[in-house]
Amino acid sequence: MKLTSVEAIYLRWISQGRSLAEIARIEQQPAEEIRQKLDAVCQRLGVTSIIEAVEKAKSSSII
Repeated sequence: MKLTSVEAIYLRWISQGRSLAEIARIEQQPAEEIRQKLDAVCQRLGVTSIIEAVEKAKSSSII
C-alpha cells in the first residue's frame, strides 16, 4: 500500500499529536478536506479509525 505524499504528511502530523484544526492551519487547507483524505486513507488501509491508520502505516514503514 502506497500513500500520496500529502496523505503521508497528514498521517505524520496526526502521529505527532496534531489535531485536524492544527493541521489545517499548518497546511493552509480546509479541515474538511484533510478529514476526507484521511477517511480515504482509512478505507484503503482497511481500518476504521485514523489512529489505526497511523499504527498500520508505521508498522508497514509507510510513514
